[in-house]
Amino acid sequence: MAVTGFAARDRWFLTLLGAIFMINFVDRTIIAVVGEAIRRDLQLSDLQLGMMGGLAFALFYAVLGIPLARLAERFNRVRLIAVVTVLWSIMTALCGAAGGYVQLLLCRMGVGVGEAGFTPALVSMISDRFPVGRRALVYSLIALGAPLGSAFAAVAGSAFAQHFGWRWTMAAVGVPGLVLALLLYTTIPEPERNDAGDKALTPRFTEVLRRLGRSASFLHLTCGSGLVGLVGFGTNLFLIPLLVRRFELPLSQAGLIFAMSFSLATMVGQITGGNIASRLIERDIRWGAWAPAITVGMALPLYLLALYQSDWRVLVGFLFVATALLYAFTPAVMTVTQTLVEPRMRASAAALHAFGQTVAGLGIGSVALGYLSDRLADYHFAGDYAAQCLAVHGASPAPGCLAASATGLQQSMLISALVLIVAVFNYLVAAKHLPSEAKTA
Repeated sequence: MAVTGFAARDRWFLTLLGAIFMINFVDRTIIAVVGEAIRRDLQLSDLQLGMMGGLAFALFYAVLGIPLARLAERFNRVRLIAVVTVLWSIMTALCGAAGGYVQLLLCRMGVGVGEAGFTPALVSMISDRFPVGRRALVYSLIALGAPLGSAFAAVAGSAFAQHFGWRWTMAAVGVPGLVLALLLYTTIPEPERNDAGDKALTPRFTEVLRRLGRSASFLHLTCGSGLVGLVGFGTNLFLIPLLVRRFELPLSQAGLIFAMSFSLATMVGQITGGNIASRLIERDIRWGAWAPAITVGMALPLYLLALYQSDWRVLVGFLFVATALLYAFTPAVMTVTQTLVEPRMRASAAALHAFGQTVAGLGIGSVALGYLSDRLADYHFAGDYAAQCLAVHGASPAPGCLAASATGLQQSMLISALVLIVAVFNYLVAAKHLPSEAKTA
């Protein structure tokens, strides 16, 4: 990752942490890439796919993120990130050896446990290493690993899975994280904390909860991010299945379209938004909430138009712009939450923000979207959808199953997108309270 305007040691920090962020999202996204293949192989419903790709990961990711964040506020964050990177990499590889749905579900829980410790420790390190005016840009640059990881998983993962199967794909993507963890441990020093590193200054978790519970800015920023996450994570998990079912595309082509219309768009949005946010937030902290309110409001009609398209090429165009707008300022929102607390509360604040975002988006959202998709597919199928389309035990599904499942998934994604209206409202309310609550350290 080429970065100008930073010292050599900071460029290496950005590059290596960006690479780990990328592998984080490769391992997180790969389940969505091969999800349709898993669904057909193990004869799963969309609800089960949502639980495996979303809820199983999200619950452990969100809940364990809090105690791991507390560790990050007391101990060496570089070592913590190295350890959790090894853990999620091993658990991803083990997904390929799962003998059935339950074992796969447990392995995905393990991936969530590992990845839970990454973001809070990372955001805390950025806050100690860089000044307020540069944090949004720094986090946006590192967070480019997310769309790059999603794109790599979609393009390379789908092609690999089409030739070697989903099990070998899961095993293969677990390996790079082990190498990156070793590089991190041996080359990146622990940043000096702004509070001189006195562990005794670390507040009790109840104090953190009281502080953030009284912060209207934090609560509304987290709620807004959770609702944006519901749409974003839902698209991440179900876009490839939608392309395969609705347009009858091969997995490799669907993966390429995913990379162009979602992953690349996220990267473009974050690069643009990170640069703009750094300038705007220095002038007025309220832009940390105003900016996402504006772009999310613009994204909603474009997202709905994309899902209505009968030509996948037109869908790509609308979805690209919608996704770029949706994700333009999500890194900025995360860094703004860091201004609401003291240094030794920052990792916990990041974990609690991620808790709300992940539980609402990847947990509740993926399950609700999958459940709604199954119900709508059953409504559009002339017969017993579950018996004739899912529980077929090696036989071919009945005629009309593919069309019903495609329509059900499309309509469930359209309905879920309407929560973005509430997200805009939350960001606007947060902007009202930020000037009185934000700190400058």
